[in-house]
Amino acid sequence: MKGPGMPLWNNIAELMDYYIPPLPAVYWFDIVRLCNLKCVMCPQSQGLKQLQAKMPLDVFRGAIDDICENRPLVKLYLSGEPLLHQDLFEMIEYAEARGCRTMLHTNATILTGKMAERVLSSSLDFLCFSFDGCSPEVYEKLRPPSQFEHVKSNIERYLSLRRQHGGQGPRTTIEIIHMDETADKIDAFATEWRGKGVDDVHVAQYTTWHGLVNDRRVEKPVSSPRYKPCAAPFHHGCILADGTAVPCCLDVNGRIPLGNIATGSFREIWSGNEYRQLRLQMLSGALEPGSLCDRCDNTSREV
Repeated sequence: MKGPGMPLWNNIAELMDYYIPPLPAVYWFDIVRLCNLKCVMCPQSQGLKQLQAKMPLDVFRGAIDDICENRPLVKLYLSGEPLLHQDLFEMIEYAEARGCRTMLHTNATILTGKMAERVLSSSLDFLCFSFDGCSPEVYEKLRPPSQFEHVKSNIERYLSLRRQHGGQGPRTTIEIIHMDETADKIDAFATEWRGKGVDDVHVAQYTTWHGLVNDRRVEKPVSSPRYKPCAAPFHHGCILADGTAVPCCLDVNGRIPLGNIATGSFREIWSGNEYRQLRLQMLSGALEPGSLCDRCDNTSREV
């Protein structure tokens, strides 16, 4: 190592030649980029970059074999509606058989009674309904072309079946995003759905997906006078439907590709040059000006 008088950059760069973080404890697998809704707070409303629509089952299985040793949480969603993937339940069972925990986010529009039964009898650990259903007017404005009463009844039917099965199945959460349209309705929403039997109500913070959607945040973030590195390149794995590994779940269009699990293992990508370079830039604050990470709220700095 260099002496104490050497520039910080050199010390960090040399450290990064030796340091590789442990494999992540949490992964996002964007198993399907298709969605039947155009929610105004989602990049789907603006159109996603044209990539492979669905992750092949064999690619998913190979990735799980590669990353399963530390029993990570595998989130089977990102940009699309996971219930649209024909191999979803095979993915859940395979990941669980390899020791992984699994989680789904769904808009519940196609959660039929038969589908609800499959969810309840599966090995899924966590289920979250993305609903934002404060009222028909608010919900249908935010999540076109979905219909409030249809989706609400789907969720209620699932909860009823869950009670009939003695509470078996995944831990179940319902989510509402804190934004202009919902801010004054969140308490009533939480009270209603706790009474209907969900295990938890999650209030999610609004994100613009790095400017891909309009800003509906109630309180705009205040820039910090100090740079702060983001933890994502050190702790999270994120893989798009075509196998591209990206730094975090906000990079839905693969603007910072770090490798591809269809041609190499995630383990190799995690310890590869692209990830090493990104971590070095993150620790040193030398992010490329205007890049995805440079403009992120998670690396806020004085402007």
